[in-house]
Amino acid sequence: PDLALELVDDAYNANPASMAAALDVLAATPPPPGGRGRRIAIVGDMKELGPEELTLHARLADLPAMDSIDMVHCVGPLMRAFHEALPERKRGVWRDSSQKMIKGLRARLGPGDVVLVKGSLSTGLGVIVDAIRKIGHPAPQDDE
Repeated sequence: PDLALELVDDAYNANPASMAAALDVLAATPPPPGGRGRRIAIVGDMKELGPEELTLHARLADLPAMDSIDMVHCVGPLMRAFHEALPERKRGVWRDSSQKMIKGLRARLGPGDVVLVKGSLSTGLGVIVDAIRKIGHPAPQDDE
């Protein structure tokens, strides 16, 4: 059966201001009816931030929007700082690549969830967006 959830695909670019804005949108988006109703972020590295990059990633955990977000999964070496700064109850999985995040993805998402995917293009989060879109559809019979 299809997994009915709402997907917010912003996997093209990311900096602290655009990440904060996207997390605000997620926090304000009502989950679709009939399901778990969680707000889940899957976020990838924000690139080209200079020497403060780890601090800027970690500070995302302090944004007011985080009060309304249920779970955060992080992709990339820089996002590890955000992952570690999150309260344990909101800390999903951390993976060093988008390809590794795909493994087990279906188990981390449920019907009625609102899912934000956001990060710099070079983090390759598009493969996660594609995987979410394919959840619930028959797997192709090839070597994916």
